[in-house]
Amino acid sequence: MESAPRDDDRHKTPELEELSRAECLSLLSAQSVGRIAVIAGDGLPFVAPVNYELLGDTIVFRTNAGTKLEALQRHPVAFQIDSIDPGHRAGWSVLVQGVAHEAAPHELTSVIVEPWLGPKQYWIQVVPRYISGRRIRLPDIAFDARAYT
Repeated sequence: MESAPRDDDRHKTPELEELSRAECLSLLSAQSVGRIAVIAGDGLPFVAPVNYELLGDTIVFRTNAGTKLEALQRHPVAFQIDSIDPGHRAGWSVLVQGVAHEAAPHELTSVIVEPWLGPKQYWIQVVPRYISGRRIRLPDIAFDARAYT
């Protein structure tokens, strides 16, 4: 017979797990909205949500002239997606760090990116140098079937 879970079993500390590159790419391919982070002309970080598609390990999004386009031409960028469950204190995040550049639409004929705010003039590719991910997971708690007998 299993013993009842101890009180300390119910309050275990969540575990931080590193995600493999394959898991990160799988999560990136399953989403369509992420955040691009750039260093703006004033030297301050600028973060904005973008619709994107994953092409291999490259992130493709569209934008118009402005802060994002100007900044990504001068500095490396970061791109991030996540899913958070505050009720269970669990979730995951994926971070891509790399360089971005404008791409010609004919280079991306297989990519469909439909920005929510209408057409955007420039196609941008984020080419990763590093892809990393982490997951906060609650440890398994032993099941006590005695409550159901």
